[in-house]
Amino acid sequence: MMMDSAMQHNRRRLLTAGVAGGLAALAGAGAASAAPTGQISGQGSGRPGEEHRNRAAVLRAFARQNAGGDIYEILHDDVQWTIVNGRTYTSKAEFLAEGSAPILDRLGSILRMTVKEMWTDRDTVVIRFEGDATAIDGVEYHNEYCWIWQLRGGEVVRCHAFLDMIAVRELVDRIELD
Repeated sequence: MMMDSAMQHNRRRLLTAGVAGGLAALAGAGAASAAPTGQISGQGSGRPGEEHRNRAAVLRAFARQNAGGDIYEILHDDVQWTIVNGRTYTSKAEFLAEGSAPILDRLGSILRMTVKEMWTDRDTVVIRFEGDATAIDGVEYHNEYCWIWQLRGGEVVRCHAFLDMIAVRELVDRIELD
């Protein structure tokens, strides 16, 4: 099903408003500071060294993904990954098999992840990014994401993932796997 640009624009506005509202609720008073669009901020109230290490680990994971590697190497084996308005996965293996595979198995190219904004506060890194790839049927796949990662020892132990589930549903419904 193809959507006209007005419908896509409205969906994008609703997604952005929902994510912004969720971030405001999660941030509360005195939490992470937001950077202007396209910039990265690390001016939260936590320890600067910890925030710097976490931000660097996240940026390495995104660079690895965009170079054809696997962003999910940063996940702890016992990660709790919650897709907001979806479900919670209680291990890396479960998330990879049931959460990310339905998307990634339908892509014919790597999912290029473009970070738009990033915030840090103590052990938490919030990443707003766009993901783009070509599906195995040749149609472009685009999604907007916001992941809230809690890190411990350079690994993600908790995630709240906001994403456009309509785009995911369209991809999954359009491409049947054997």
